[in-house]
Amino acid sequence: MKMNIWLVSIIGFLVGVVGTGLGSLVGIFIKKTDKILGFLLGLTGGFMMFIVSFHLFPEAFYLGGIYIVLMGVILGIAIIVALESLLDKLTYLISLRSGLLLALSIALHNFPEGLALGSTLVGVTDFGLVLTLAMLLHNIPEGISMALPFSMNRVNPWKIMVFSIIAGAPTGLGAYIGAYLGTISNTVISFCLALAGGIMLYIVCDDLIPKGKTLHKGRVSSVAVVIGYVLGIILYF
Repeated sequence: MKMNIWLVSIIGFLVGVVGTGLGSLVGIFIKKTDKILGFLLGLTGGFMMFIVSFHLFPEAFYLGGIYIVLMGVILGIAIIVALESLLDKLTYLISLRSGLLLALSIALHNFPEGLALGSTLVGVTDFGLVLTLAMLLHNIPEGISMALPFSMNRVNPWKIMVFSIIAGAPTGLGAYIGAYLGTISNTVISFCLALAGGIMLYIVCDDLIPKGKTLHKGRVSSVAVVIGYVLGIILYF
């Protein structure tokens, strides 16, 4: 039993870190012009909007109901607004604000996904392996979205990779807890998903999409938002 738990934990850790890490590498080395960055930020915003709308919120609503979802979303937005205000006061971190907030939202989002992965791998191995591959693939664009703001502000690539590991690691922790307990309260998972969804929704609306429009005044960023949303549909369905 213990061996199974540790194996599941390692799988969860690799799913989070490898997926996010591969995405971060793309974000680090991609060519950076205002037009390309505006497109990529819009693409990221659209993709993450899809994740919130069709993955996090529906799953949270199904598991916990409307009141749990509302509490999670409100608390998530309150947390991110407070952190945003704190980072604004720490002037040496202002340029890193977008990346740090995205890393936080991805880490919080990865934890409940790890819970689901761990409990699934222990209970239904075949389906758990399919879920593992799906989570690995969808972590790649999340890694890109996190790396872009850091890379735009000339953060050392090694530091960006460290942030990607930190953001991906909660998947392993969640997988361990999910495997150890076997089943996790639906209410807990629902609240965690709604919390991560609220944080992600705020970042997309307050930072990613507006920043993409600021970098390039044309329609490139707006079209990219739509493409990102459609990309999410293709990847998930």
